[in-house]
Amino acid sequence: MKSARSYWIFLILGILLRSVALNQPLVDAHLLRQCQTAAATKSMIEQPGFPLTARIPWLGDLDAHFILELPVYNYLVMSVHRLTGNLDLSGKMTSILLWAISFGLLQSIWRRMLDREQTFWANLLFVFAPLEVFYGQAFMPEMLVQMLAFGFVLLAIRYDEAPTLARWVACAAVGLIGLLVKLPEIAHLYLIPVVFIVRRHGWKEVFRPRYLVAAAATLTGMKAWSAYMDSVNMAFLPEWTSKEALRGFIGPLSSRFHLKPWAMVLAYLSAFAVTGPAALAAAYGAWVFVRKQQRLPLLGIWLFSLAVFYVLWFGNAASAQSYYNLPAMAPLCALFGFGMSAVLAWAKTARWRRTAAVMAVLLLLLSSIPVVTYLFKQDRRILDASRWADGHTLPGDVILFRPNHRYDLADYPYNPVAAYYSARPTFVWTRNTPDTYRRLALERARYAIVTMPPPTEPDTWYDVFNRFRGASAPQPESLDWLESAGFRKREAADGFVIFGR
Repeated sequence: MKSARSYWIFLILGILLRSVALNQPLVDAHLLRQCQTAAATKSMIEQPGFPLTARIPWLGDLDAHFILELPVYNYLVMSVHRLTGNLDLSGKMTSILLWAISFGLLQSIWRRMLDREQTFWANLLFVFAPLEVFYGQAFMPEMLVQMLAFGFVLLAIRYDEAPTLARWVACAAVGLIGLLVKLPEIAHLYLIPVVFIVRRHGWKEVFRPRYLVAAAATLTGMKAWSAYMDSVNMAFLPEWTSKEALRGFIGPLSSRFHLKPWAMVLAYLSAFAVTGPAALAAAYGAWVFVRKQQRLPLLGIWLFSLAVFYVLWFGNAASAQSYYNLPAMAPLCALFGFGMSAVLAWAKTARWRRTAAVMAVLLLLLSSIPVVTYLFKQDRRILDASRWADGHTLPGDVILFRPNHRYDLADYPYNPVAAYYSARPTFVWTRNTPDTYRRLALERARYAIVTMPPPTEPDTWYDVFNRFRGASAPQPESLDWLESAGFRKREAADGFVIFGR
């Protein structure tokens, strides 16, 4: 009864916490990935039926289409959008709903590896960890991937408990959908059913027809989707074909022997997943788990698969993007549960058990607040510039957008934010934009909008972190090239400059 009440309290608190930013635009952390997903969904809404492709929002008025992933999440958002009529709100609501479902699935997994007290602490971290709070409401498919991952693990467990054909088919189907949506965050989990099968029956068992058929169907589905994805992206985004994407995720072999990527993973996990003192409790939980386990249990297999995940996907994944560390959340929460339960069982803390528990909760919450605040910080410059275009130009006017105010936008040519919030065909001009699209932008654009960096301020912890990553403050280009192309300065707003011709 107490565990059920605790579950509902955590679930309600989690939903309420993730609903705080429901009315906020998508210009906080990972505004690029969020607006890519949102712009793709908007394009799909404008097309009849159930389209698989979307218009590229950073290539102006070109009839160029692309694919991000199997658009299951986009379809879910489109269904919610029919009820709300607000796309940003629909994306956030969909993610919150998927987070709630994944939280429910996780309880079935906890029951098979944690006791009641350990479950309480594991749920506390899962609900309040900054990584889960932010991406639990972000307009991204991460919560769908997390739900599919937990569903796959749970189905693998249930199949191990009672190996029926129906359970195996369900497990294989969920795994395939997960692979087509986000392969790097799902593939390592296949080690769990493999270990289960081999542990129960030996290696010869994996050659049973049901496993061979599932493997063939999975590979065929992935191959067919990759071929379709390549046929769409090759025309305008050859660097986004399946082969290039896979190469980018894996990264060069030598990178695994460098300190900085591992330090970045550690920084992401300690800042966003197990924040502050929670990291110490999770580390101690790992020590307790290793000492007390006599054989390889579910959590041990899961942790082993997680190690494979981090070693395999060493390119544009966990060491480069915070959300690619979401696969670590559930195992880390379990270790945190082990650690807190063990700490509270110490003889020195037994007398002050309730006080120690309250202090642990407060420390976790207080250490998470600054990180969550950072993640929800809005980029008003790019939003205001985009809304200026929406309010001062005609729907058919082509915009040239040059982001000069942030290091991570200045050289990133796949920026959809201005096109999404201005509702205007927008060419994004960066140092990495191909010359062909630069030329088209200069030929077709009627307006040019250039964002400018904010005044220099004292360094923050984030500035120090960026320097460690190798990122520097934005160095604005000269704008002479705009005047050479016939643009004339019209006005300067707060944070951006408008040119027209």
